[in-house]
Amino acid sequence: MSMVTYIGLNFQAAINDDDTEDEVEITDLFLSSEERQMLQHQHFTTPYLYELEAKGSPIWQMHNDNKVHSPHNYEKSKSTFLLVCNFLKKLLPKGDYCEIYICWKGEEGEDSEKKFELLLDQLSIHQLEMNEKYLITIKNQF
Repeated sequence: MSMVTYIGLNFQAAINDDDTEDEVEITDLFLSSEERQMLQHQHFTTPYLYELEAKGSPIWQMHNDNKVHSPHNYEKSKSTFLLVCNFLKKLLPKGDYCEIYICWKGEEGEDSEKKFELLLDQLSIHQLEMNEKYLITIKNQF
């Protein structure tokens, strides 16, 4: 089983099908149409769903347990998350938002355990905790 990071957008995004050197990529979903509909209905308000892949440590390891017991891994995951935020600053039009949901493959139908909102221009990353089954709305303000 593997962890998957889904991203929902309000517009169609260019999908990377080839291996690239990009640090953050948007790829197509590998879900059946029924699984896609269930994921959309369960977690997202945005009409376009993709998988978000980032090189480096997984962003879902940026949680309080790692902050205390494995600060090195926490810092690596935080660096990856900052790469994702920089990518989103370029991708999202001003005033738009995206949604990110992280879960184990096969657990897409389960409820979110936590929901929160981030503003790209006011990141308070030291207070942020990422974990599985978290739904994050990220806004690119004016």
